[in-house]
Amino acid sequence: MKYEKLSKEIIEAVGGKENIISLVHCATRLRFTLKDEKKAHDDQINNMKEVLSLVKKGGQYQLVIGNQVHDVYLEVVKLADIKEDGEEETPKKKQGIINAVFGAIIGSVGPLIPPLVACGLGKCILMVLTLTKVLSTESQTYYIFNFVFDTTFTFLPVLIAFSAAKQFKCNPYLAAFLGCMLIHPSWSEMVAVGTPVKLFGVIPVLAMKYTSTIIPSIMIIWVMSYVERFFNHHIPTMVKNFLAPLLTVLVMAPLSFIILAPAMNVVSLGISKVVMLFYNHFGMLAIGVSCLLYPWLVSTGMHAALALAGIEMIGKSGFDPFTRTLTLCHNMSQGAASFAIGLKTKNKEFKSTCFSSSLTAFLAGITEPCLYGVTLKLKKPMYACMIGGGIAGLYAGFVGLKAYAFLTPGFFSLPMWMSENNGNNFMNALITIAICVVVTFIATLIIGFDDPVESKETLSSHNPEIKTLASPMSGQLMDLEQVEDETFSSEVIGKGIAIIPNDGKVYAPCDGKISATFDTKHAIGLTSYQGIELLIHIGIDTVKLEGNYFREIVKKGEKVKKGDLLLEFDLDKMKRAGVDPTTMIVVTNSSDYLEVLPVKDKEVKALQQLLTII
Repeated sequence: MKYEKLSKEIIEAVGGKENIISLVHCATRLRFTLKDEKKAHDDQINNMKEVLSLVKKGGQYQLVIGNQVHDVYLEVVKLADIKEDGEEETPKKKQGIINAVFGAIIGSVGPLIPPLVACGLGKCILMVLTLTKVLSTESQTYYIFNFVFDTTFTFLPVLIAFSAAKQFKCNPYLAAFLGCMLIHPSWSEMVAVGTPVKLFGVIPVLAMKYTSTIIPSIMIIWVMSYVERFFNHHIPTMVKNFLAPLLTVLVMAPLSFIILAPAMNVVSLGISKVVMLFYNHFGMLAIGVSCLLYPWLVSTGMHAALALAGIEMIGKSGFDPFTRTLTLCHNMSQGAASFAIGLKTKNKEFKSTCFSSSLTAFLAGITEPCLYGVTLKLKKPMYACMIGGGIAGLYAGFVGLKAYAFLTPGFFSLPMWMSENNGNNFMNALITIAICVVVTFIATLIIGFDDPVESKETLSSHNPEIKTLASPMSGQLMDLEQVEDETFSSEVIGKGIAIIPNDGKVYAPCDGKISATFDTKHAIGLTSYQGIELLIHIGIDTVKLEGNYFREIVKKGEKVKKGDLLLEFDLDKMKRAGVDPTTMIVVTNSSDYLEVLPVKDKEVKALQQLLTII
């Protein structure tokens, strides 16, 4: 409900629900796949205050929302009636091969970030418990939770296959079956034995381990989508339901083990080896230069490719000396730059944005609010982030910093740098953070930035007058968003507060003029002499009472003073009639003000202060 208005605007701006092929989200972005991007209205998107930035990458139309992305996603899915199974045939738009491959990989891996993070954080907690001797590695409790938190990496080919099926519009359960095939215990046993494997007695099969792999599953499911579609189109309807899946498996099983899985596993290992080769040959310089450029990779979404290498390295070797270090330096530099800007800016609204974004980056490692809402927006602070990240990266490369879990680096995930066999690693991580934060903070202050106050006047620069409104009735206070009426809880009409009344008397909360009355007498509009437009709406669905139990004291156009009786209603009869008497007091022109702040009390008496308007 809270994000209904924004979600409607987003759906309209992307060309309507009929222009949406699919929608997924990551930690901060809505990732649309559209039938025709030309139908989307970029200007509308960029003018939405809640949308930090618009990114077009990998065949996706990406809206950077921030921490509220999941709630907005749910509302968009509901309003646009987006089906998750993706069975509807939709025209494919033309895109380059690189964009197509990159989009497929991101689309397949993106939905798995939550279980990856959960398992990574779980492993960190186990590490802390064992290092502090709270839990023994010999205990069954440790054994159970250790394999629980290994589950995502162990069964990664299955999860990736299921996710990829949604990208390639094929049966997700058949896809998961092929993923299971790659990690079946019997196959793992054959690989462990090391004896030559042959199919049909003549075709050699490379005995390779596919646990924790990503790319083999994606390639197998991509090919499977064509095989499955071929059989579904050419097999008679009478036998298609059981024959098409069987034939698909009979084709894909040998094809996967003989060609696709080995070839893609080589590619997968190659990516990790190239990254490690770069790291091993250039050491601290490799980390430093990569950290220097990393903010720009994140701004374009290209950093996702490196994340794949990080997942592969942790899954196979147990640590990542490269990609998580880049992310750590980036996250801390963005947080430090935003914090420095927040201290220096004179724009009060922007100051709040800076501090909240900085806190999100430091604690959770989510930097899109910093990047798109602060540093990239102001441009100059990006250079400070490059300097701070680069210098911190040089130190991290020099000491060989390693991450032992695939997590988004932040203060909440610090245990990812802990290891029983590398006692100095955690301290080196803290030093890297300190270098990054201090250098970036100082560089931001030295380089400076163009304060939004200097380039664009805001209401806050005029030291606006603070206005107050009294309560029109006595009762218990309730946040407007908790009201069981979507029109008011979504704040479409305006900001304000709700009151569960103690009696049936409504008084004028200020001096002003009655701007609206209603035949059903359940609401009244008042405009104060200071320009505040107020709506007092008694009860939910009270229109159905058709004016019964209400007595209107004033008429439209009449001038009133604070404390004048405006309206009376019979509270007991309303309750017996099954009507919720919750009363909404809403500033309908709240967009003209910076803030509409209710009092923090739980109860209020009539004519006591209720709202502060800035």
